[in-house]
Amino acid sequence: MLPDGQAACAPIPDKPVPTTSAACSDTPLPPMAARSGGAEPSPAVMPSVPMAQFGPQGPTRVALRADSETLAAGLQATLSATASSSVSGTNLAIEVFDETSHALVAACPRGSQCTVSYAAASGVHNFVAFVTPPTTQIPSGTIALSSNRVSVGWLSSGLSVSRNFAGQGQSVTLTATSTIDVQQSNRQLEIVDRTAGSRLTYCSRGTVCTTTMKQAAGSTHEIVAHVTGAPEALSSPVHVTWLGVSLSATSIGPKSGGTVYLKATTNTDLGPTPWVVAIYDQQGRLVEQPCKTGVTCTARAVMSAETPAYTAMIGSPPVANPTLIGKVFQTPTAAVTSGLVDVQAKSATVQPTHLLWGVDSCKAFTGDPTGQELYPAVAGALGAPDFWGRYLTNTVCPGISAAEISLAAQQHMGILPIYNDYDCSNVSSYATGHGYAVEAASAADGLGIPKGRVLVIDIEPYGPYCPGAANVDSGFIEGWFEGIRQAGYIPGFYGNGTAGTEFASAWCAAVSRLPTIAIGSDLWSFEPSLLGNFSKSGAPNFGPDDTGCAGNATAWQYVLGTNPRLEVDQDEALSNLALWYPT
Repeated sequence: MLPDGQAACAPIPDKPVPTTSAACSDTPLPPMAARSGGAEPSPAVMPSVPMAQFGPQGPTRVALRADSETLAAGLQATLSATASSSVSGTNLAIEVFDETSHALVAACPRGSQCTVSYAAASGVHNFVAFVTPPTTQIPSGTIALSSNRVSVGWLSSGLSVSRNFAGQGQSVTLTATSTIDVQQSNRQLEIVDRTAGSRLTYCSRGTVCTTTMKQAAGSTHEIVAHVTGAPEALSSPVHVTWLGVSLSATSIGPKSGGTVYLKATTNTDLGPTPWVVAIYDQQGRLVEQPCKTGVTCTARAVMSAETPAYTAMIGSPPVANPTLIGKVFQTPTAAVTSGLVDVQAKSATVQPTHLLWGVDSCKAFTGDPTGQELYPAVAGALGAPDFWGRYLTNTVCPGISAAEISLAAQQHMGILPIYNDYDCSNVSSYATGHGYAVEAASAADGLGIPKGRVLVIDIEPYGPYCPGAANVDSGFIEGWFEGIRQAGYIPGFYGNGTAGTEFASAWCAAVSRLPTIAIGSDLWSFEPSLLGNFSKSGAPNFGPDDTGCAGNATAWQYVLGTNPRLEVDQDEALSNLALWYPT
């Protein structure tokens, strides 16, 4: 390419010089030219055929220099070949060749200096200039005057992995490469774990650096190769996933003959891998067929009289007759492990939680100023609630009263504490969420709610009443999470759990940035909202919408209040939701 601001060297009629993007000038070589820009102090090679044969006053010396020794891949180095005299009026040209690729870089039919800008993708390239009869091939020393050799390195790095998916505790080999020997330029070739924010290893010489890495728990890590110095080179990232699986189990109905709903969640889609996820009971029996695609696998089992336990595993498809496992292996652990071949990851063994039925209301369930006693009305028409959702403070709805707390204690009923003492359109930024958390925790403490109980923030959907709810962001979620945790309570979020909604998008962004939010919080989804007449005995199967990312969906408001006499919404919650049970 032409150097910036310079024009192409004009051709000379009847002088067949190859066309290149080079500039020429009448800048002669000084008597004692300084060798710089990567030039080697090698002497010029004189041709065996005298230069005079190719025209009068031919050059006797030619030198080559580059303006850079090392560049980032794709950047241009300027190469300047300067002869002791002009080649104008001779049958000679000044030409520059890339010896590494055997390519003609520049050819100038006139002047004493030939300049070109040249870029390579990667690696070290050697260049040499000639005063020679015009040619497209590197000339021999018998008919051409040769310059010193100049080396320019174009720097880039790469990273490869032995595999992108691995089982827990298994090693993955990482290999970083550099296009130049880092020792020659006093650099280091590093392998960096961006996810953990740490350097895994480094090498101070050579072009290859290798290490191994393993993780004991399921996780995905982004890793890069890095060549230090200026310019630096950073490889494209690679992602390695150590497989992980968790399992939840919820029971409905009697201990004998009831139904257990099981859900295994993997930390990656197993579709591109050779493995499946399967769920087994404590006797090593496959509950339902394994799942191959997606990140969740659901199954149903029948409750037995004994306390059941279940385990999820990732591995190769199970043996054809899993019932034989229990005959061969006497312990439940061995039986479960043998259900899959080449097991990569295993969840903790879980026992089912129970499904609780409840309601939430704006009105007090006892002692309401209207004189209506809501608790006995609901218990008589729909069933006795296992829990009741009520507000911590006085807003558009009255906060929970001492009379309500006393009645909940008498009925052994749980309270799901809700905070909404704020503008429902003001749901963005960490500071806002954290400020609400401080107020909610103070109100909970004043009511005597013990630490370790859940406090839920009410994040209403976007609409005419809450036009700013569309602006809910990950910072707000992080602020509430950290403020509630710092106060000793468990953060809860009431919102639209449907993937792609404003709340779900903000939730997933927060979880991606701070994964502990998914583990340490509870979600209460108001979707899907069903139509119809329901009661405690006729409640639907637990099925709140999924945000599309990690999270504990432990409560579901499945229907809004349609009975003006009762004025309650109906809910379901898993028994592991940390409700407040007043005493």
